[in-house]
Amino acid sequence: MGTTPTAIHRFVDYYAGLDKQSPSALAGLYASDAILIDPFGEHRGLPEIQRYFAHLLASVVNCRFAIDPPLCDEARFAVGWTMHWSHPKVSGGKGLSLPGCSVVDLKNDLIIRQRDYYDAGEMLYEHLPLLGWAVRSVKRRVRP
Repeated sequence: MGTTPTAIHRFVDYYAGLDKQSPSALAGLYASDAILIDPFGEHRGLPEIQRYFAHLLASVVNCRFAIDPPLCDEARFAVGWTMHWSHPKVSGGKGLSLPGCSVVDLKNDLIIRQRDYYDAGEMLYEHLPLLGWAVRSVKRRVRP
């Protein structure tokens, strides 16, 4: 295992205070043809990723990530994280947390592909009035 790529440090710094960051700053983190995949879709190219972040952050009160130490080599890293966030229209605006992880591929110390894994139901659907009841009910039924 070599030295830790600086892209990891930039990733941690950006996401640690995501709600205070400008989507334009993503240009120092993602390659122009990068791909970001999460439970809500696939976003191709830096401009699309920037629009996605601008949309996500438009109404949040706060959104910060506590990021675990990465598992990495020169071309790939994986990190577990907990997102701490609140939105005025989700769960009455109270602070929520969501565990997840990201697997990130690098080239020339920029992100070329990022895949985020987290439970979209836990993040959003469980906090919506009718849909939340249904999602929680299904989860209860499949538990042993």
